This record gives sequence, C-alpha cells and structure tokens, in this order.
Amino acid sequence: MNKRLLIIDDDEELCMELKEILGDEGYEVHVAMDGFKATALIERDQYAVIILDLKLPKMNGYQVLETVKRRAPNLKVIVLSGRPMGETALNNTADPEVEKSLQFADAVMNKPVLIPVLVKEIKKYA
Repeated sequence: MNKRLLIIDDDEELCMELKEILGDEGYEVHVAMDGFKATALIERDQYAVIILDLKLPKMNGYQVLETVKRRAPNLKVIVLSGRPMGETALNNTADPEVEKSLQFADAVMNKPVLIPVLVKEIKKYA
C-alpha cells in the first residue's frame, strides 16, 4: 500500500508539524508550499493522499485541486482550509464556481483541525 502523502500549504510551521506527526504514523511525507511546486511533485511522484490548503501562492488550491483530479482522478485529496466552507477567501460571499471545484475533494476539513480526526481521515485512503 502506498503510504506517501503530500502536504500542500504555505504555512511552514504547520507543514513541519504535520510532517513529523504523520511520519510517526508511518507515512512518507512530502511538502510543497505553493501550487506550482505541488503540481510538479504530483507529476513526478505517486501519492496516496494529498492534504491541500486553498490559499496558496502562485497557484491557488482550487486550481491545484482541479488540476490534480483531471490528471489523476483516483488520487485522494483532503482539503484543509482556514476559511469557512461556503465563503470565498476574498469577499466572504458564496461563489458557485469555487464551491463547484470543492466537489472534486474527497474530504473537506476546517482549520484548526484535531490531529486524530485528520489522521483518521487519511487512514481511510492510505
């Protein structure tokens, strides 16, 4: 079974914390801090699960999500976002196109997330 995870988030402290915790759970964890690096890693390596933030530099999480699901529809993606679901990060109003892209996600969780809840969700897929 593939135990490789990719965390895509621009919060370096969170990435390192999750990398350590998930590494202790037996996962091989890679990190990308922007959307372009993330898509390059996804093209190069095979991952069981991606943990994806929505607010990213260079290429936002919605674009990454749609790109990933077009290229690898079976790749599991857990969106982990600090924005309330149903609101865009920019203007706090519902945007049907944004919400439509979230339908590609296998799970959507809000930050802050309880680590045991996140680990349980990851274990469903990897």
